[in-house]
Amino acid sequence: MMKNTTHILRATFGSPRLAQRAALFAGGAAIAAVVSVSASHAVVSALFPRQAISATLAANQPATARAVPDIILSSTPADSGIEVAPLDAVPSPAEPVMAARAPAALPEAAPADPEDEIVISTKSVTDIALPQAPEASGGTAPDMAMAEIAMPGRALAAPPMRPAMDEAAQPEAYAALAAADAEARHGATLGFTTPEVALDSMTTAYAAPDMPATRPQPRPEIAAPVLAEAEASFAETIPGIRPQPRPEATRVAALLAQPSAPAATVAEPVPARSGGLFSGGGSRNCGTTLARAMPRRSGGAAGGAAFFAALGNLSGTDRDARVIQELARGNMPNFLRRLEPVTFRGQDARGADAEIVICVTPDYLALGSDSDFVRVPLGLPAAARIAGQFDMTLPTPRMVDAIYAQADVHLSPAPMQAGPQMSSTAYFLRHNATIQGQLGGRGGLVAGQKKDVVMASRMASAPGRVAIYGWHRSGGSPIQPVSTVHGANYADYSHGIRLVSKTAYLNGRPVSLDELLGSSRYASLLNSEGPLPGPVIRTASR
Repeated sequence: MMKNTTHILRATFGSPRLAQRAALFAGGAAIAAVVSVSASHAVVSALFPRQAISATLAANQPATARAVPDIILSSTPADSGIEVAPLDAVPSPAEPVMAARAPAALPEAAPADPEDEIVISTKSVTDIALPQAPEASGGTAPDMAMAEIAMPGRALAAPPMRPAMDEAAQPEAYAALAAADAEARHGATLGFTTPEVALDSMTTAYAAPDMPATRPQPRPEIAAPVLAEAEASFAETIPGIRPQPRPEATRVAALLAQPSAPAATVAEPVPARSGGLFSGGGSRNCGTTLARAMPRRSGGAAGGAAFFAALGNLSGTDRDARVIQELARGNMPNFLRRLEPVTFRGQDARGADAEIVICVTPDYLALGSDSDFVRVPLGLPAAARIAGQFDMTLPTPRMVDAIYAQADVHLSPAPMQAGPQMSSTAYFLRHNATIQGQLGGRGGLVAGQKKDVVMASRMASAPGRVAIYGWHRSGGSPIQPVSTVHGANYADYSHGIRLVSKTAYLNGRPVSLDELLGSSRYASLLNSEGPLPGPVIRTASR
């Protein structure tokens, strides 16, 4: 075999010297393995000689001698239990009591052949000689063997002692089994022993009155307020585990940052901050970018006077339809595209300082050129339609007040004779001429010349109605309070359509005006009645 191995290695390695070295290495490894196994077996045999001898004897016995006999395990009856003494029956700590009950007499089992049965018995408690307790008055033995140890404050029950097979031979059988068991355990262990503790010393130490208390001492009085203050100060430095609501300013700014939102690309300068709720100041240029949805006026578009002359006797919704059709083509004065800023400053619903800037048309909606135009009253549906087409909306009553407060030019109201003719085109033209005479060529943000069609919270409970407000006197008080007495399509000479960009500036950042008007945090700065209902906001811009 060695030659064959050498030939194989020589064929593998090619060199005879390498083959010989490989063979020597393999043989040495095999010899080392055999020596290691033999040494391990010897060590195990030395440590556990009993097990090794038993295994050797079992292997040498004939098959008939290794038959497994029946095994009978003796146990406590199933109905046995632990008796718990009531609290009033517990002895005092100074008088420990120990009592032992006599073993119960059980029915004798049927005789069995000792060669066919093996009885396994274990000793679960240390044998202690205890004084014999007096028997019950009836003179009968208890149902089971039970040793009770009475301790101060509680009663402990020891496990029941195993009944004997034969009462007459009980002490001798137990002694023999205990001796055999102790000898077997001593041979199979490393010789560790557990010292026995006298029960008398245990109970005496437990019941000694000078024994130190095992309960923890109460916390000093001075420690409670100090710890409470430390915990409170530490808790203030930890943020709440509940997620904080997203700031509404961030939410509306995120909406505007979407590609579909036109305000995301706004790069116009924002007006400088100023004091007061309705205070203006700083740069007055909202820019023409927010009016980019307004088409440019074509050179061949009709002037205001010529257009209304061509309308003839049209009125109401028919006239409104013709007017918004012409406005949608861009036939309006160019100065309306230069929006003016109106600033609101105050505290939001959370008590934080806030500034909101809205951008509005400098005058009321008009049709024609810069030199030939007519201000056009419209019903609510027509006004909302043209506002939505220009990406704008209608103001709130508080916005109207702010516009008047920050206006460059304040005009006095010029009422006309009341009657059915108030909604006629002739009244529109006459009132427009009166306003032009008051202006005298002045420009900028103009206010006071008309009532405004507005968004009001009461419109939610009055569907199909238009809300009007304003026409401020020189002292700043309006002639017309908020009113919804007219139908949605009603319009007369005193009404005007002031458009407001849907993009506003919150603390210098562009946001959606509709979001601000519906916000529980910021709406009160723009509307005296707080957040506007959603249907009202949608009604003002379609």
